[in-house]
Amino acid sequence: MDIKIELLILKQVGFSDKTLYKIYDCENVLLEIIYNKNHPFYNKYYDVYTDKEKELSRDFQSVLNLMDSFKNKMKEYKNKGIKILYRFSDNFPLYLFDKDKIPLFLYCYGNLNLLDESIKKVSIIGSRKPSLESEVKARQYTKRYIKKGYVTISGLALGIDTIVHEETLNNKRETISILPSSFEKIYPKENEQLFYNIIKNEGLILSTIGPFENSYKSSFLDRNTLIANICDELLMVEATMKSGSINTVRKASVNKKRIFYDSSLIKKDVIDYLDTIGAIDIFEKDC
Repeated sequence: MDIKIELLILKQVGFSDKTLYKIYDCENVLLEIIYNKNHPFYNKYYDVYTDKEKELSRDFQSVLNLMDSFKNKMKEYKNKGIKILYRFSDNFPLYLFDKDKIPLFLYCYGNLNLLDESIKKVSIIGSRKPSLESEVKARQYTKRYIKKGYVTISGLALGIDTIVHEETLNNKRETISILPSSFEKIYPKENEQLFYNIIKNEGLILSTIGPFENSYKSSFLDRNTLIANICDELLMVEATMKSGSINTVRKASVNKKRIFYDSSLIKKDVIDYLDTIGAIDIFEKDC
């Protein structure tokens, strides 16, 4: 079996990128090493496994149970045009990820041309429960960026994310959505139709979560990091210091992205933080 397929299957079963990278660095097979007790290297990586992975390594039946569903899902992905980009292939967009946290696979549904680095991109993010003023401003800012030729990016969440995606589609332009979940478990479920509307309108959906994998709290942090990494500029419409938006802003700051905010929409503690990282207030200015 091709090593790429072995890695993909082991990811779906529940092995982490971290563990698989460690074995892959030294070996040219993985399934046999992990599950064949007679293999000379069967115990070589046992200490690397998490407790969950130790249990998985004793349950080859889980792999066998997955195989038919896995094959059918891969056929379905092919028919839908869903691409699975492999970390070690030439077309993998390394620039989207931190060097110490590059996933083995990136799942792409839609217009892959939007990943071209020459295309200007803006991440517009904010509260899941925005004020009416923030909703109005989010639509205005989205339109301004669209007119300047930017592709919009957000996370398909309720609130500002939804407004950004919808306003972009209303203006017949492309938008990119980053999911913290697989394409099979669209999160939030309320935005399932929006998910498909993005695809129908030449947009792009990205996820690092495979079809049989679960999402965790860390999946949302990874989503936020990808939103920060993929853009040229980031605009925060409304958020609190404990929000996921602030996490995204921090990542954008570390990666030296241009960061904007509207001081009329957020509280002083957030403004004070944004000022420390050199973010630019665009209140009553043209972004």
